[in-house]
Amino acid sequence: MGKKYKNLFDQITDPDNLWEAYRKASLGKRLTMGYLLFKQDEAANLSWLRRSLVAGTYRSGEPHTFMVYEPKPREISALPFVDRVAQHAFCNIVEPLFERAFLPQSYACRIDRGTHAAAASVQSMLRRIIAGGGDPWVLKTDFSRYFASVRRSVLRQEFARKISCSRTLELLRRFIPPDGCGLPIGSLTSQLAANIYGHIYDRWLVHTVGVKQFARYMDDVVVVGYSREAMALLQTQAASFTLQNMGLRFSRWSVLPWTAGVNFCGYRIWPTHKLLRKSSVIRAKRKLRNFDARGDAEGRLKFLAAWRGHAQWADTHHLIQHLGVEHD
Repeated sequence: MGKKYKNLFDQITDPDNLWEAYRKASLGKRLTMGYLLFKQDEAANLSWLRRSLVAGTYRSGEPHTFMVYEPKPREISALPFVDRVAQHAFCNIVEPLFERAFLPQSYACRIDRGTHAAAASVQSMLRRIIAGGGDPWVLKTDFSRYFASVRRSVLRQEFARKISCSRTLELLRRFIPPDGCGLPIGSLTSQLAANIYGHIYDRWLVHTVGVKQFARYMDDVVVVGYSREAMALLQTQAASFTLQNMGLRFSRWSVLPWTAGVNFCGYRIWPTHKLLRKSSVIRAKRKLRNFDARGDAEGRLKFLAAWRGHAQWADTHHLIQHLGVEHD
Protein backbone atom coordinates (compact mmCIF):
# COMPACT_ATOMS: atom_id res chain seq x y z
CA MET A 1 0.00 0.00 0.00
CA GLY A 2 2.84 2.41 0.81
CA LYS A 3 2.87 5.44 3.03
CA LYS A 4 -0.31 7.46 3.52
CA TYR A 5 -0.13 11.18 4.20
CA LYS A 6 -2.22 13.21 6.60
CA ASN A 7 -2.20 16.79 7.86
CA LEU A 8 -1.76 18.10 4.31
CA PHE A 9 -4.47 20.75 4.42
CA ASP A 10 -2.47 23.16 6.57
CA GLN A 11 0.37 22.93 4.04
CA ILE A 12 -2.01 23.64 1.16
CA THR A 13 -3.46 26.73 2.87
CA ASP A 14 -0.14 28.01 4.21
CA PRO A 15 0.29 31.64 3.07
CA ASP A 16 3.72 30.94 1.56
CA ASN A 17 2.27 28.10 -0.50
CA LEU A 18 -0.57 30.32 -1.71
CA TRP A 19 1.89 33.00 -2.81
CA GLU A 20 3.89 30.35 -4.69
CA ALA A 21 0.67 29.07 -6.25
CA TYR A 22 -0.15 32.63 -7.32
CA ARG A 23 3.29 32.95 -8.93
CA LYS A 24 2.83 29.72 -10.89
CA ALA A 25 -0.71 30.58 -11.93
CA SER A 26 0.58 33.94 -13.25
CA LEU A 27 3.07 32.38 -15.67
CA GLY A 28 1.90 33.03 -19.20
CA LYS A 29 -1.24 34.80 -17.92
CA ARG A 30 0.06 38.30 -17.16
CA LEU A 31 -1.89 39.89 -20.01
CA THR A 32 -5.20 38.23 -19.15
CA MET A 33 -8.02 40.15 -17.52
CA GLY A 34 -8.33 37.56 -14.72
CA TYR A 35 -4.72 38.05 -13.67
CA LEU A 36 -4.83 41.84 -13.96
CA LEU A 37 -7.95 42.07 -11.79
CA PHE A 38 -6.49 39.69 -9.20
CA LYS A 39 -3.20 41.59 -9.12
CA GLN A 40 -4.88 44.91 -8.30
CA ASP A 41 -5.26 43.70 -4.70
CA GLU A 42 -3.28 40.46 -4.69
CA ALA A 43 -2.66 40.30 -0.93
CA ALA A 44 -6.34 40.77 -0.10
CA ASN A 45 -7.39 38.28 -2.78
CA LEU A 46 -4.99 35.64 -1.46
CA SER A 47 -6.18 36.32 2.08
CA TRP A 48 -9.80 35.87 0.94
CA LEU A 49 -8.91 32.63 -0.85
CA ARG A 50 -7.18 31.26 2.26
CA ARG A 51 -10.15 32.15 4.49
CA SER A 52 -12.62 30.47 2.15
CA LEU A 53 -10.47 27.34 1.90
CA VAL A 54 -10.05 27.10 5.68
CA ALA A 55 -13.76 27.76 6.31
CA GLY A 56 -14.77 25.16 3.72
CA THR A 57 -16.80 27.70 1.76
CA TYR A 58 -14.58 27.67 -1.34
CA ARG A 59 -16.31 26.67 -4.58
CA SER A 60 -14.84 26.64 -8.07
CA GLY A 61 -16.19 29.25 -10.45
CA GLU A 62 -17.82 28.60 -13.79
CA PRO A 63 -15.18 27.70 -16.40
CA HIS A 64 -14.98 29.27 -19.83
CA THR A 65 -15.23 26.48 -22.39
CA PHE A 66 -14.00 26.55 -25.96
CA MET A 67 -13.00 24.13 -28.69
CA VAL A 68 -9.61 23.38 -30.19
CA TYR A 69 -9.41 21.31 -33.34
CA GLU A 70 -5.76 20.27 -33.67
CA PRO A 71 -4.55 17.63 -33.54
CA LYS A 72 -8.17 16.55 -32.87
CA PRO A 73 -11.38 18.25 -31.67
CA ARG A 74 -11.40 18.77 -27.89
CA GLU A 75 -13.40 20.92 -25.49
CA ILE A 76 -11.14 22.93 -23.18
CA SER A 77 -12.28 24.30 -19.82
CA ALA A 78 -10.47 27.45 -18.68
CA LEU A 79 -11.02 28.21 -14.98
CA PRO A 80 -11.21 31.69 -13.45
CA PHE A 81 -7.80 32.91 -12.29
CA VAL A 82 -8.52 32.50 -8.57
CA ASP A 83 -9.36 28.83 -9.16
CA ARG A 84 -6.08 28.36 -11.00
CA VAL A 85 -4.34 29.66 -7.87
CA ALA A 86 -6.32 27.26 -5.66
CA GLN A 87 -5.45 24.29 -7.88
CA HIS A 88 -1.77 25.19 -7.95
CA ALA A 89 -1.82 25.37 -4.14
CA PHE A 90 -3.36 21.89 -4.01
CA CYS A 91 -0.97 20.39 -6.56
CA ASN A 92 2.11 22.00 -4.99
CA ILE A 93 1.59 19.75 -1.97
CA VAL A 94 -0.18 16.70 -3.38
CA GLU A 95 1.57 16.10 -6.70
CA PRO A 96 5.03 15.34 -5.20
CA LEU A 97 3.47 12.55 -3.10
CA PHE A 98 2.32 10.76 -6.24
CA GLU A 99 5.37 11.69 -8.29
CA ARG A 100 7.47 9.50 -5.99
CA ALA A 101 5.25 6.53 -6.84
CA PHE A 102 4.95 7.06 -10.60
CA LEU A 103 6.91 4.58 -12.68
CA PRO A 104 9.74 5.72 -14.96
CA GLN A 105 7.79 4.57 -18.03
CA SER A 106 5.31 7.46 -17.58
CA TYR A 107 6.30 10.65 -19.42
CA ALA A 108 3.36 13.07 -19.63
CA CYS A 109 3.26 16.26 -17.54
CA ARG A 110 6.28 15.38 -15.43
CA ILE A 111 9.40 17.44 -14.74
CA ASP A 112 12.38 16.55 -16.96
CA ARG A 113 10.25 14.21 -19.07
CA GLY A 114 7.82 14.97 -21.91
CA THR A 115 7.46 13.93 -25.54
CA HIS A 116 11.13 14.07 -26.48
CA ALA A 117 12.22 11.87 -23.57
CA ALA A 118 9.37 9.45 -24.31
CA ALA A 119 10.40 9.11 -27.97
CA ALA A 120 14.06 8.66 -26.98
CA SER A 121 13.11 5.89 -24.54
CA VAL A 122 11.27 3.95 -27.26
CA GLN A 123 14.25 4.32 -29.58
CA SER A 124 16.53 3.03 -26.80
CA MET A 125 14.31 -0.04 -26.30
CA LEU A 126 14.50 -0.88 -30.01
CA ARG A 127 18.28 -0.52 -30.00
CA ARG A 128 18.73 -2.74 -26.94
CA ILE A 129 16.71 -5.61 -28.39
CA ILE A 130 18.39 -5.42 -31.79
CA ALA A 131 21.84 -5.21 -30.17
CA GLY A 132 20.99 -8.42 -28.29
CA GLY A 133 20.12 -10.20 -31.52
CA GLY A 134 16.36 -9.79 -31.22
CA ASP A 135 13.80 -8.65 -33.76
CA PRO A 136 11.45 -6.23 -31.97
CA TRP A 137 7.70 -6.09 -32.39
CA VAL A 138 5.73 -3.12 -31.17
CA LEU A 139 2.28 -2.91 -29.61
CA LYS A 140 0.86 0.61 -29.96
CA THR A 141 -2.42 1.50 -28.22
CA ASP A 142 -4.47 4.65 -27.79
CA PHE A 143 -7.35 4.94 -25.32
CA SER A 144 -10.65 6.28 -26.61
CA ARG A 145 -11.86 9.53 -24.98
CA TYR A 146 -9.43 9.12 -22.11
CA PHE A 147 -10.31 12.17 -20.01
CA ALA A 148 -14.04 11.74 -20.60
CA SER A 149 -13.94 8.05 -19.59
CA VAL A 150 -12.19 8.30 -16.21
CA ARG A 151 -14.30 6.67 -13.51
CA ARG A 152 -14.21 9.14 -10.66
CA SER A 153 -15.01 6.49 -8.03
CA VAL A 154 -11.88 4.57 -9.08
CA LEU A 155 -9.90 7.81 -9.19
CA ARG A 156 -11.04 8.67 -5.66
CA GLN A 157 -9.72 5.31 -4.45
CA GLU A 158 -6.35 6.10 -6.06
CA PHE A 159 -6.13 9.42 -4.24
CA ALA A 160 -7.10 7.67 -1.00
CA ARG A 161 -4.22 5.21 -1.44
CA LYS A 162 -1.85 8.08 -0.59
CA ILE A 163 -3.96 10.65 1.25
CA SER A 164 -5.71 10.15 4.58
CA CYS A 165 -6.23 13.88 5.26
CA SER A 166 -10.02 14.29 5.18
CA ARG A 167 -9.93 18.04 4.57
CA THR A 168 -7.60 17.60 1.59
CA LEU A 169 -9.88 14.93 0.12
CA GLU A 170 -12.86 17.23 0.68
CA LEU A 171 -11.05 20.02 -1.19
CA LEU A 172 -10.42 17.58 -4.02
CA ARG A 173 -14.20 17.12 -4.26
CA ARG A 174 -14.46 20.85 -5.01
CA PHE A 175 -12.22 20.38 -8.01
CA ILE A 176 -13.37 16.94 -9.20
CA PRO A 177 -16.86 15.65 -8.25
CA PRO A 178 -16.57 12.19 -6.67
CA ASP A 179 -19.17 10.40 -8.78
CA GLY A 180 -19.75 9.83 -12.46
CA CYS A 181 -17.20 9.86 -15.26
CA GLY A 182 -14.91 12.36 -16.86
CA LEU A 183 -12.34 15.05 -16.21
CA PRO A 184 -12.41 18.53 -17.77
CA ILE A 185 -9.47 19.13 -20.10
CA GLY A 186 -7.50 22.22 -19.17
CA SER A 187 -7.34 22.23 -15.38
CA LEU A 188 -4.25 21.42 -13.34
CA THR A 189 -5.98 18.89 -11.08
CA SER A 190 -7.34 17.07 -14.14
CA GLN A 191 -3.80 16.77 -15.46
CA LEU A 192 -2.60 15.28 -12.17
CA ALA A 193 -5.67 13.04 -11.88
CA ALA A 194 -5.21 11.70 -15.42
CA ASN A 195 -1.62 10.75 -14.61
CA ILE A 196 -2.71 9.04 -11.39
CA TYR A 197 -5.38 7.14 -13.33
CA GLY A 198 -2.87 6.00 -15.95
CA HIS A 199 -0.63 4.76 -13.13
CA ILE A 200 -3.20 1.97 -12.57
CA TYR A 201 -2.32 0.62 -16.01
CA ASP A 202 1.42 1.12 -15.47
CA ARG A 203 1.28 -0.89 -12.22
CA TRP A 204 -0.59 -3.71 -13.94
CA LEU A 205 1.93 -3.91 -16.78
CA VAL A 206 4.97 -3.94 -14.47
CA HIS A 207 3.81 -5.77 -11.36
CA THR A 208 1.18 -8.18 -12.73
CA VAL A 209 2.25 -8.93 -16.30
CA GLY A 210 5.97 -8.30 -15.79
CA VAL A 211 6.31 -5.98 -18.79
CA LYS A 212 8.82 -3.16 -18.32
CA GLN A 213 9.76 -2.20 -21.87
CA PHE A 214 7.04 0.34 -22.51
CA ALA A 215 6.44 4.08 -22.54
CA ARG A 216 3.19 5.87 -21.77
CA TYR A 217 2.39 9.45 -22.65
CA MET A 218 -1.01 9.99 -21.01
CA ASP A 219 -3.36 7.82 -23.14
CA ASP A 220 -0.79 6.68 -25.73
CA VAL A 221 1.18 3.55 -24.86
CA VAL A 222 3.98 1.77 -26.73
CA VAL A 223 5.20 -1.67 -25.65
CA VAL A 224 8.30 -3.17 -27.26
CA GLY A 225 8.53 -6.96 -27.24
CA TYR A 226 10.24 -9.89 -28.87
CA SER A 227 7.47 -11.49 -30.94
CA ARG A 228 4.23 -10.68 -32.71
CA GLU A 229 2.42 -13.40 -30.76
CA ALA A 230 3.45 -11.99 -27.38
CA MET A 231 2.35 -8.47 -28.32
CA ALA A 232 -0.99 -9.69 -29.70
CA LEU A 233 -1.66 -11.64 -26.50
CA LEU A 234 -0.75 -8.61 -24.40
CA GLN A 235 -3.18 -6.48 -26.40
CA THR A 236 -6.01 -8.88 -25.57
CA GLN A 237 -5.09 -8.97 -21.89
CA ALA A 238 -4.69 -5.18 -21.71
CA ALA A 239 -8.03 -4.51 -23.40
CA SER A 240 -9.76 -6.76 -20.86
CA PHE A 241 -7.98 -5.26 -17.86
CA THR A 242 -8.49 -1.62 -18.77
CA LEU A 243 -12.17 -2.10 -19.62
CA GLN A 244 -12.99 -4.00 -16.43
CA ASN A 245 -10.88 -1.98 -14.01
CA MET A 246 -10.71 1.47 -15.57
CA GLY A 247 -13.64 1.72 -17.96
CA LEU A 248 -11.27 2.44 -20.85
CA ARG A 249 -11.40 1.10 -24.40
CA PHE A 250 -8.76 1.24 -27.10
CA SER A 251 -9.72 3.54 -29.95
CA ARG A 252 -6.78 2.24 -32.00
CA TRP A 253 -4.19 -0.45 -31.60
CA SER A 254 -1.61 -2.14 -33.79
CA VAL A 255 1.09 -4.80 -33.60
CA LEU A 256 3.84 -4.03 -36.11
CA PRO A 257 7.50 -4.92 -36.71
CA TRP A 258 10.06 -2.28 -35.82
CA THR A 259 10.88 -1.80 -39.49
CA ALA A 260 7.52 -0.02 -39.95
CA GLY A 261 8.59 2.70 -37.53
CA VAL A 262 6.93 3.45 -34.21
CA ASN A 263 4.31 6.20 -34.35
CA PHE A 264 4.57 7.93 -30.96
CA CYS A 265 4.56 11.44 -29.48
CA GLY A 266 4.56 13.18 -32.85
CA TYR A 267 7.44 11.14 -34.32
CA ARG A 268 7.99 8.02 -36.37
CA ILE A 269 10.80 6.23 -34.59
CA TRP A 270 13.42 3.77 -35.82
CA PRO A 271 16.56 2.58 -33.99
CA THR A 272 18.74 4.81 -36.16
CA HIS A 273 16.64 7.95 -36.63
CA LYS A 274 13.35 9.76 -36.01
CA LEU A 275 11.10 11.60 -38.43
CA LEU A 276 8.18 13.92 -37.83
CA ARG A 277 4.78 12.35 -38.36
CA LYS A 278 3.29 13.11 -41.75
CA SER A 279 0.24 14.71 -40.14
CA SER A 280 2.50 17.08 -38.16
CA VAL A 281 4.24 18.19 -41.35
CA ILE A 282 0.92 18.75 -43.12
CA ARG A 283 -0.38 20.88 -40.23
CA ALA A 284 2.85 22.92 -40.20
CA LYS A 285 2.60 23.60 -43.93
CA ARG A 286 -1.05 24.64 -43.59
CA LYS A 287 -0.32 27.01 -40.71
CA LEU A 288 2.58 28.63 -42.56
CA ARG A 289 0.34 29.20 -45.60
CA ASN A 290 -2.31 30.77 -43.37
CA PHE A 291 0.20 33.08 -41.67
CA ASP A 292 1.55 34.15 -45.08
CA ALA A 293 -1.97 34.73 -46.45
CA ARG A 294 -2.82 36.99 -43.50
CA GLY A 295 0.54 38.74 -43.56
CA ASP A 296 1.02 37.76 -39.92
CA ALA A 297 4.81 37.84 -39.65
CA GLU A 298 4.82 37.90 -35.84
CA GLY A 299 2.50 34.90 -35.60
CA ARG A 300 4.63 33.05 -38.14
CA LEU A 301 7.81 33.62 -36.12
CA LYS A 302 6.17 32.48 -32.87
CA PHE A 303 4.82 29.33 -34.53
CA LEU A 304 8.18 28.50 -36.10
CA ALA A 305 9.96 28.92 -32.76
CA ALA A 306 7.60 26.40 -31.14
CA TRP A 307 7.60 24.06 -34.14
CA ARG A 308 11.40 24.01 -34.35
CA GLY A 309 11.53 23.12 -30.67
CA HIS A 310 9.66 19.93 -31.57
CA ALA A 311 11.27 19.33 -34.97
CA GLN A 312 14.87 19.63 -33.76
CA TRP A 313 14.56 16.30 -31.96
CA ALA A 314 14.01 14.51 -35.28
CA ASP A 315 16.02 14.26 -38.50
CA THR A 316 14.49 17.32 -40.14
CA HIS A 317 17.37 19.10 -41.88
CA HIS A 318 16.05 18.38 -45.39
CA LEU A 319 12.45 19.05 -44.33
CA ILE A 320 13.37 22.52 -43.01
CA GLN A 321 15.20 23.25 -46.25
CA HIS A 322 12.19 22.06 -48.24
CA LEU A 323 9.87 24.33 -46.27
CA GLY A 324 12.24 27.24 -46.81
CA VAL A 325 12.31 28.24 -43.15
CA GLU A 326 15.97 27.54 -42.31
CA HIS A 327 16.70 31.27 -41.93
CA ASP A 328 13.38 32.46 -40.46
